[in-house]
Amino acid sequence: MYKLLLAEDEPPIMRAVKKTFESAGGDIWDIQTAINGRQARQMLEKEDFDVVVTDIKMPLMTGIELAQWIHENRPELTVVILSGYSDFEYTRKALEYKVFDYLLKPTSLSAVAELTEKLKKELAPKQAQKKLRDSTAAVMLACAGAYLLFGAEVMMPGALFWSDEKIENYMKNELREGEEYIFFNESSQSERYVVIQSDDEARRREIIENFYAAMADSSLPVTVIYNTSITFKNSAEYFQKLRQQLVKRLILGTSQLIDMNDCKNSYSEISRPYTLEDIEKTVTLIRNGDDDKLRSVVCALFNKMRAANSTQEEINDMLNVILDTYVLKNPADVQRRNISVKHEFVNSLAGFLSYDELTDDVTSILLTLRDDRKNEDRYEKLANEVEAYLIMNYRQSITSETLALRFNFVQSYISRIFKRQKGVSPNEFLTHYRMEIAKRYLREQPDMKIRELAPLVGVKDSYYFSKMFKKETGMWPTEYANRG
Repeated sequence: MYKLLLAEDEPPIMRAVKKTFESAGGDIWDIQTAINGRQARQMLEKEDFDVVVTDIKMPLMTGIELAQWIHENRPELTVVILSGYSDFEYTRKALEYKVFDYLLKPTSLSAVAELTEKLKKELAPKQAQKKLRDSTAAVMLACAGAYLLFGAEVMMPGALFWSDEKIENYMKNELREGEEYIFFNESSQSERYVVIQSDDEARRREIIENFYAAMADSSLPVTVIYNTSITFKNSAEYFQKLRQQLVKRLILGTSQLIDMNDCKNSYSEISRPYTLEDIEKTVTLIRNGDDDKLRSVVCALFNKMRAANSTQEEINDMLNVILDTYVLKNPADVQRRNISVKHEFVNSLAGFLSYDELTDDVTSILLTLRDDRKNEDRYEKLANEVEAYLIMNYRQSITSETLALRFNFVQSYISRIFKRQKGVSPNEFLTHYRMEIAKRYLREQPDMKIRELAPLVGVKDSYYFSKMFKKETGMWPTEYANRG
């Protein structure tokens, strides 16, 4: 249950709004009321609330003034503005104080129900965080497949792996009464970060070990790295430590359960199971050899890395050694691509699970060093074809796999060529195009419901659509529609 404070100076409207929230939210709301902004502020100074719904025009202290006070003194609170159409300029002012959303009077059951769903998603982690803040907890970083050091230009396999809410569903079934967790999904596509609270350290370890056992039987290799005894307030710091250890210890294609207490802080040298002769042979074939021979040599190198249980970091190091050796023996124009090619290696390692796929993609990257100039027209043609396909099919579900099947190239190759030609990844282009279409709909039909608009631009989830729109435009869809 969440505590909601409703500030409204007109009793009939207050009763109507309160009843609508109770009808839309079932039993999730514990609603208290205030007849003006000053009374609301006094109540906020004495009690904890989760949500404040406030009218704009009130005596003694307006809703705008109340929103400002909350922004300055209680920024953790979620604020919703209640306003009429004539108050919209005031509403705009309130948005400066980071209000979550606004409701138009008279409120409708459907509008409050939609807002309630958004509030539940917003408040759930905050509520769990309150419970965990001063408790001893375990922190767990789960990575499906590979990790990604930089911003994703390709859809990673781990993104699809976690899309069915594996962690949330598992935790709901696994946790006992009194145990809590917070789930974070804003890190790398393939990674999920969880803080688990239980009074018993052995039990916290048991939860993680059971989770790993369940995930290790899945379609992707899963690496779980954890610490069982931290304070919640230090969880962000520990996440960085977990991430550092993940980068150093993840073995491509292999599931692992890693206890941070067993991790050595001392520096360990990169293992290199290949020879200088292997590198020289590869470089020569990039310059002069045929494509099949180069692929064969790359495959042999990866087989050596696989036999040595090399980490993802060590594989990336080997690829950089090849590139650096090649650059030393070639003209200056190659050197200008040095950094971009290293970035492509990182994306390739993050985007594939099998060594066969990785071999094909890395070979194609190495060949671009030799073939960039003569293939420029072909690259432009492919990028234009992908762009046209995205525009023609924006209402459909389009993934990296979709593009790979459509154009008969590996996923990262398409993304790499598209970004080189267009300046953005296919996913970034598609998102931008969808939001442009959405803006047109909202300008022409400002009363259109978000749940109706989202599928029209190829986004199934209306809440996710709203977040995408806000990230793209800086405004929520309803805010954009009512700009006037």
